[in-house]
Amino acid sequence: MSTTRANPKAPALPLFPLFDSYSGMVKTEIRDLNDAQLDWTSPNWRWSEWSIRDNVSHVASHLFRWYILRWGTQLFPQGIPYFNEVHYLAGLPTRRLDTERWGSKEQILQKLDEAIDMVKGILAKETVGSVTQKYIKMGTPSFYSRISERYDKGRPEGEKTLRPDSKDPSVWHLTLEGNIHHSEGEMVTHLYNAQRLKKAQGLAVKVKLPEIGYWTLPNWDRSEP
Repeated sequence: MSTTRANPKAPALPLFPLFDSYSGMVKTEIRDLNDAQLDWTSPNWRWSEWSIRDNVSHVASHLFRWYILRWGTQLFPQGIPYFNEVHYLAGLPTRRLDTERWGSKEQILQKLDEAIDMVKGILAKETVGSVTQKYIKMGTPSFYSRISERYDKGRPEGEKTLRPDSKDPSVWHLTLEGNIHHSEGEMVTHLYNAQRLKKAQGLAVKVKLPEIGYWTLPNWDRSEP
């Protein structure tokens, strides 16, 4: 992280450099792939049930789903972006972009760029302090609970990115910072899956992944073809 937490008024965007590099990483990794390679799946591994196209589409959909549907007017008080398309972008229940609208590699990458720009636009308006203060309520600690301790270790309870409600411990608070870390985890892990799908097809991997994300957990399935 390039912005110190000692200054809560510092801009939040530099805390999350992955949003500057991720699109380029994905494009480098899949640029030369044809449709057959993008759509290849296999019953041999659980991670190969989704194709490379599915993984990239899921990441774009994830960003629209979380920051528009879950955060709503809290992040967009002037009006919800993509209002007429959000159902198709969020991809409920498939958790991928609507394939009839955005099915080609070029269309999916365009929507990925738009989703990343949307999140960067959110963070450009936030500070180091505000991303720890804004939160959404959830009925469960969510998938992020698997990795939240990496970001919460040593922090007081009131500053943790994932914490139970002080009055109702069955309700959880996920801060904007925590949500961004969750998204980073999804982004890198699904690119890791794309790389494994390439290896299974005998294709060379092109980019080095940062050591963040769910794929770095000690109990994660890191089986290789």
